[in-house]
Amino acid sequence: MGYLKLWQLQRPCLDQYDVIFIDEAQDCTPAIMDIMLPQRCGKVLVGDPHQQIYLFRGAVNALHLVEHTHLFYLTQSFRFGSEIAYIGATILQVCKKVTNILVGGKQDGVIQGKAVDSLHPMTSGSSLGQGKLAVLSRCNVTVFDQAVRLTDANPRCRLHIVGGVDNFGLDRIMDIWVLMQPENSRSRGIRDQFIRRFTKESLGGYMGLKLYATKTEDRELEAKFTVVEKYNSRIPELVDRIYSCTEREAQHADFILGTVHKSKGLEFDTVIVTDDFAKVPCAAHDLPRISSYSGGDVQEDEWNLLYVAVTRAKNSLVITKNISNVLTLAGEYFLRTELTQALLTEGQPPVCSVRECQNHITTDWPLAMCKLPFKYIDSWDNGGPMCGACVLQRVGPTASLLAPPGSLQVLPVTLQRLELPINHALLMALF
Repeated sequence: MGYLKLWQLQRPCLDQYDVIFIDEAQDCTPAIMDIMLPQRCGKVLVGDPHQQIYLFRGAVNALHLVEHTHLFYLTQSFRFGSEIAYIGATILQVCKKVTNILVGGKQDGVIQGKAVDSLHPMTSGSSLGQGKLAVLSRCNVTVFDQAVRLTDANPRCRLHIVGGVDNFGLDRIMDIWVLMQPENSRSRGIRDQFIRRFTKESLGGYMGLKLYATKTEDRELEAKFTVVEKYNSRIPELVDRIYSCTEREAQHADFILGTVHKSKGLEFDTVIVTDDFAKVPCAAHDLPRISSYSGGDVQEDEWNLLYVAVTRAKNSLVITKNISNVLTLAGEYFLRTELTQALLTEGQPPVCSVRECQNHITTDWPLAMCKLPFKYIDSWDNGGPMCGACVLQRVGPTASLLAPPGSLQVLPVTLQRLELPINHALLMALF
């Protein structure tokens, strides 16, 4: 960045070019814009405003700031099919109020079902057998967590860290752990010169470095403190294990791990999204019970991160319960109609599959709605038939396809126990 600034200050004249193409224009730096815009030649800016994820670096969206003579929308993606495109488009629609922005190709895609039925990806050391399998996270702490989880399940599995294990910061994690130990118990030295300075008593040791990270808002350093304090005595063994399980080439690895920031511009056959992104705490029909939730509290670039994560997938996408909650805000509960007679077991109507609901499927209705089974990153929803009251609660008037509204409304309604993210659960406990 220093060299770029020096070049900007020289006011370069690029008059040998007829046209300049500026890619990733949604994340331009002010320096790049100051260099390119004064040039006399034609300029073509290409980018996706919904992939702007570097605001924390001071990036600006040139697509919205630069006056244009022609504007073209490219909505067709050739990376994935309509299923994965639907997930990405729904995130934009629900979270950013943007419509008609993404169309998939004709290729097949899977977001639930057989592609993940045969294997829980977080508890096995082999891939889904569908090419590159990537586990994408919001932050480096979660990448470390996933590396631990995978190698705990299978110490022989092979991992590839996007951006390289040398840039992942394992050495600094180890140095911080060493600094955490009493001075007379440090069995190894501290490699990082900056961290080594805090061994001086006047700088406060471990707590002095932690205070420095907090006051300077060094998020990367703070993340490493989170890892050290979470795993504590396991750090030396875990750092050595992750190093030994790492493959430098992605094609030789069972799993590819990385943050969305490092994975932007890449694509993978199967993507598993972790649960550390911006949250919709529960399904749409339960949101009115949470007075503390306001979707507008989430910054736009946080939703962009989730959008970028799901659109890295080519063939298969393993979503989280959080993404499922986002989809419910668009009315998607993954319900399918079935003949009621086909659901009877030994002539007896089954109980509604919604947890805590004791209603039975009404046998004199010709049709019933069933929730499709879904495998999330760390849980499994068995799905199954739903009673008319639960269907009405989720999809509203559409439930009248099953029976007259009067018949639906006489059924008792079940309010499920909410399993909320910890921040929402603590807020609700105060009321």
